[in-house]
Amino acid sequence: MSTNEDRIVLAGEYVLGVLEAQEQREAQTLLAQDAAFRAAVADWRLRLEELDATASEVSPSPGLWRRIESAIAQAPPAAAEKPATRPGLWRSLTFWRAAALALAAACIVLVVGTLQPWGRPQPVVIAVLEAEDGSSPGAIVEAYADGSIRLVPLTDIPVPPGRALQVWTLWDQARGPVPLGLLDRARNAVLSVDGQPRPQPQQLYEITLEPASGSPTGRPTGPILYKGLAAVPR
Repeated sequence: MSTNEDRIVLAGEYVLGVLEAQEQREAQTLLAQDAAFRAAVADWRLRLEELDATASEVSPSPGLWRRIESAIAQAPPAAAEKPATRPGLWRSLTFWRAAALALAAACIVLVVGTLQPWGRPQPVVIAVLEAEDGSSPGAIVEAYADGSIRLVPLTDIPVPPGRALQVWTLWDQARGPVPLGLLDRARNAVLSVDGQPRPQPQQLYEITLEPASGSPTGRPTGPILYKGLAAVPR
């Protein structure tokens, strides 16, 4: 993956679910190792979530990609005056997939723009929540100046019957952990607690497994599934 733009395209295709097996493995490796790629995946998920919520699931026919590849392979040769440095561009499946992704993103921006005010405030801090052993990221937290946070899961988190995921933050050891919200499953969510100070770098965020009604003590009682420290986005 040679450029940042390539990685953004790969992140978008990963979220859309259009990658082939080798690219899917590459994306999963980057997701586990590259914080910038994880942020790009989270950003695509946020951009696409409104559209995803309104669309019913449709499975493409098994021969769809084969027909697309066949049509591209049969395209006429490039014109003679075309620069010699890019001879295969117009017959490149990667190029056409990237172009289609860009067009889809432009359409989504137009659709979403009619549903909500243009522009979204930037988070004050972002935290990547990782498993206790540091083996894999589980979610991203974006914390905003108004006290709200946006939780973006990066993986499925099993929730047994009668249990729930509870999100916490800790900005002061003397104050102790503060619950931010309760979720029945791993999903995109906006959570908010009144009276929080402005989010700060190194502020702790974590997800624990609690009873379905939440922690009975107001403090984490279940196992910590994912946790991470906040940092200022660049």
